[in-house]
Amino acid sequence: MIYLDNSSTTHKKPKSVISTATLGMKKYSINPSRVGYKRGIEVQEEVFKCREKLSEYIGTTADKIIFTSGCTSAINMGLRGTAKRNGHIITTIFEHNSVLRTLEDLKQTHNISYTTLTPNKEGQIPTSEIAKAIKSNTYMIIINHTSNVTGATQNIEKIGKIAKKHNLIFFVDGAQSVGHEKINMQEMNINLLSIAGHKGLYAPQGIGVLAINDCIVTPTKTGGTGTYSEKLKQPTNYPEGLESGTQNIVGILGLYAGLEFVIKHQEKINTKIHTLTQYLVDKLNKIKNIEIFAHNISSGVISISIKNKDSVFVSQILDEAYNICTRSGLHCAGLVHKYYKTLKTGLVRISLSYFNNKNELNKIISALEKIALS
Repeated sequence: MIYLDNSSTTHKKPKSVISTATLGMKKYSINPSRVGYKRGIEVQEEVFKCREKLSEYIGTTADKIIFTSGCTSAINMGLRGTAKRNGHIITTIFEHNSVLRTLEDLKQTHNISYTTLTPNKEGQIPTSEIAKAIKSNTYMIIINHTSNVTGATQNIEKIGKIAKKHNLIFFVDGAQSVGHEKINMQEMNINLLSIAGHKGLYAPQGIGVLAINDCIVTPTKTGGTGTYSEKLKQPTNYPEGLESGTQNIVGILGLYAGLEFVIKHQEKINTKIHTLTQYLVDKLNKIKNIEIFAHNISSGVISISIKNKDSVFVSQILDEAYNICTRSGLHCAGLVHKYYKTLKTGLVRISLSYFNNKNELNKIISALEKIALS
């Protein structure tokens, strides 16, 4: 099988991630915050090591690393935990439905309004347009750092300066960028950062993070925290107050191993992904009837359409005839497809990881050429 759907989740994991996650199942199936025995304390220390390593990597503090079930959960927690009734939020058409559908829900529950900005031809959201969209009741800018459809990557440092100038919460969806792009929350004035551990950090599925910096997020889920159990009111301290329920220890340990792998090999990872993606784009550009949607070669994310062919049909042929896995359809990002007029046919997304190679790309290039010319 040739796997080219890494923007959804990285399929091949580093050996260290597999062995560490396996160790979590064998040795550490324990609730660390609810015990006082030695093995439980050992697990607590392992969990803290992950918080500490990740906080250093993205520029916040260990207590502000909140483990979630994934990026969608982190986005919901961040948006709902900071929601201001009758407030206004600035966002973009590049956003994933985990953002847009949550905003739609907040529209109903909190009378929140939001403005969706469109990109220029390079896929960038002009900072001048962001500044123009600010209203008297605006309290947040939420933006997708790297698009899961076109790979368009925004200048979050410039946007962070605008947010700081106007005293706005700056929320960055880092699902596709963490592990690839350099991010420092403090230096870039980022208040909230959502992370999908199973993508650019090569962790198992089911682990995400909401990272907080200079921002108050109130709990949106209540339950056991292992702290202040004599009180019926949900504690609000970080991280426990936002982490009710049993932690995904296997996922956390796998995330730690994946993060170590990325930190050690990040330059090599990014160079390889950039080189392979550039090669793929160059080859596909030469094939008649293929249109490419790619704004940042370094992201490893490109989408294509083939004239007169539905994206689902193309992905099915790639799977059934060539054993190649790609993503078709609307990629949970309907506004992007509305903008690019691909709502009816969708797009075929090809997304690479460090573990892909040129031989695999040659096979999909050959397959797409046959499909495009048939």
